[in-house]
Amino acid sequence: MNRNTPRILMLTHSVYSRDIRVRRYAEYLVNDGYLVDIICLATEDNTPQSKDPSIRVYPLPMIRRRREKLGHLIDWGMSILFMFWSVNKLSFQHRYDLIHVHNMPDVLVFCALFQRLMGVPVILNIHDAIPELAQSKLGIGPDHFVVKIQSVLEKLSIRFSNHVITATESFKKKLIERGTSNKEITVITNFPDERLFDSRGTLRVRNPDDGNFIILYVGTVAFRYGLETVVRALPALRAKIPGIRLQVFTKIKDEGKALSHCLQLAIDLGVDDLFEVNDPVPLEEMPSIMANADIGVYPALKDCHMDHALSLKIPEMVNMELPIVSSRLTVLEELYGDECIAFVEAGNISQLVDKILELYEFPEKRKAYATKAKAKGLGMTWKGQYPIYRDLVDRLIHKQ
Repeated sequence: MNRNTPRILMLTHSVYSRDIRVRRYAEYLVNDGYLVDIICLATEDNTPQSKDPSIRVYPLPMIRRRREKLGHLIDWGMSILFMFWSVNKLSFQHRYDLIHVHNMPDVLVFCALFQRLMGVPVILNIHDAIPELAQSKLGIGPDHFVVKIQSVLEKLSIRFSNHVITATESFKKKLIERGTSNKEITVITNFPDERLFDSRGTLRVRNPDDGNFIILYVGTVAFRYGLETVVRALPALRAKIPGIRLQVFTKIKDEGKALSHCLQLAIDLGVDDLFEVNDPVPLEEMPSIMANADIGVYPALKDCHMDHALSLKIPEMVNMELPIVSSRLTVLEELYGDECIAFVEAGNISQLVDKILELYEFPEKRKAYATKAKAKGLGMTWKGQYPIYRDLVDRLIHKQ
């Protein structure tokens, strides 16, 4: 391999093969002639995570688990130690031109301590603003000591880094309010990879008259994502929609307390036969899963984090022309608006029931939402965002 070929190291506390955010960065970079190494978590069955010889994946001896409180901190602590060791081990083998760290947590950037001291530029990619996420997950206020600690760690991590990437203008505004300079932040929005999520290339293989009406939920199952609201709506929906099914594809295996709660709730309400939970699937399978559902749901509960965090599953479902019923969130109102997404108030079960029934009874409304959202999303693609990232990478590398 030509020694002049730029080599980039990425760190992520996720499974690379299932993390489309990290995969997009890596795959587009190698298409432009870069080499990319990935330090990440292992899959449950230790299957290889990349077939591309230009993308080498080095999984830690850890898998992704949904842990709470002290267990969560221990999990992060262990991953930081393993990553620190792996970064330095790999740095003896290769000279990296840039290190790109994906949060959470922010402090993963310090795994590149020695490399940063030697002049290797470090990017911190803040996919989620952790002080707000802590408030959302723990149900605490901005003055809680946990939030203050996270704010300090965020500030130290940003100061250590050469540059910060964040996912939305709202997140950028929060970072600026906490003292980060505007010129140190680049917004790269979490838009879908049209190579995978393109309705023109995915055939709808399910017969729409097969007697099923599929409501699809994809992604993290945590209390703040509001899946319980959909489960509670199922008894009323069952009475009006023959063949209704709630199909869930989780982000990780064994999602934890929130999913267990929903499963028990479904049993208590007598709708467990309608509630189908699936383990994570390869990303390549998700477009056809979306294309063969009838409605996608995003019932997130509104708070200081969820109101501004863009779930990638929304633009992916938009690209697959799947009509969406979602909680009314600021980030989605700004990007899409009422003509593109069927909004309901977060946590309002009766509104959710009414909206799903409306879309069931009037297929033309489902089509209208999907068509208008698709048209609105034509300019919201990863192909349009990647040049911003590539220019940043080139600028940082050539400053050395």
